[in-house]
Amino acid sequence: MATYTATTPMTVSEPASAGTGEGAAEVRITRLFARFISSGYLFYMVLMAPTMTSQAKLVAPWWTVFAVAAVYGPPVVLGAMSFHRDIGWIRRAAAGSALGFIAAALSWPLAWNGELLQGDAWISTIPGLAGLAAAVVWRPMWTLLALASAIVPVQLINHFCRAPGHNGVLIPDMMFSTSFCLLYVSAALMAMRTGRLLDATRAEAHEAAAAAAAATARTVQRARFNALLHDWAMSTLLAAARGTHRSEVRHQAELAIAKLDDVESEGSGTYTAAAVAAHLRTAVADVDERLAVELAADSPVDATYPAEPVHVLGAAVSEAVRNSALHAGADAVCKVSVALGNSHIDITVTDDGVGFDITRIAPHRLGVTVSIVERVHQLSGGSVEVLTSPGASTTIHMSWREIGG
Repeated sequence: MATYTATTPMTVSEPASAGTGEGAAEVRITRLFARFISSGYLFYMVLMAPTMTSQAKLVAPWWTVFAVAAVYGPPVVLGAMSFHRDIGWIRRAAAGSALGFIAAALSWPLAWNGELLQGDAWISTIPGLAGLAAAVVWRPMWTLLALASAIVPVQLINHFCRAPGHNGVLIPDMMFSTSFCLLYVSAALMAMRTGRLLDATRAEAHEAAAAAAAATARTVQRARFNALLHDWAMSTLLAAARGTHRSEVRHQAELAIAKLDDVESEGSGTYTAAAVAAHLRTAVADVDERLAVELAADSPVDATYPAEPVHVLGAAVSEAVRNSALHAGADAVCKVSVALGNSHIDITVTDDGVGFDITRIAPHRLGVTVSIVERVHQLSGGSVEVLTSPGASTTIHMSWREIGG
């Protein structure tokens, strides 16, 4: 059976980077691009090592040392920082990779000794990687500006500093290099944008689910209050109006006052055990009025519970019953059992339906992920366990334990 506990996210996703506000999708894409770019730089560093050595005699010694450090140093840091928890370091290393390449390209003419190249300058082979690094950290306009700042200097070097017969036509060479690099840089920009859109869409969906859950909780409370007024307060008044025996009216009035006391205690932030049971029954009945809630016989009668876990678990059990009704199958039988302790609440929702594969729940399927699991997980002392597999029954156990209780 597949098992889920609230201490582990149901869907494998990258957490948002601390202090940066990025979402899981953008963080994951950024890390993948950082590793890809770093690997590309390392590959070309090994590939171009003989050319760098042979062309070192054409420039001042300081430039080769500076260029190798500026071009290849930041990408090495970029790859290492892709494993760091703070994504801000990835962005800094990516910016350093783009700017380092541009600085090395612009400074090449200052170090050139005038001897003509017999082939392409080694630095002219990787301007696209600098553009990819820029795409990781900057928006499209600045990325395209950085790409142009990387391509133009190296193409001018190749055109004006190569020996006759080794240089091509400037404009076609410039256009080919730009179009070739732009293809990959544009794909990187679109991937980064897609990650941001996915995170924004997911956040909006979670907010909508939370709003819907809050509305459901209010509806459940309203239904319970309406039932209380009808079943107790109005019934007592009608009994008195009909001339029912005074002792019976007094007894019914005492029961109504006790029920109203429960409501008052809820408003002050606590629930009695009877009020918890009534709230959970109402939450279930709001979805399926035919479904009974089994209360453990040994549940205490004098315990009190904070309002927050009662409201959260009430909304979660309502969603669990709704999820069972929608997905378990037409012939599935659902059961809800509640056990109350002096400092804990345990709820089990089980059905004998078709089950499902937890690992294949899509992020946009918010019923189990958000309305049950994340909701209870965010509750202090709350925990959730989902036991299910395709073709088998489903059991959702949710509980609250008072911290230190």
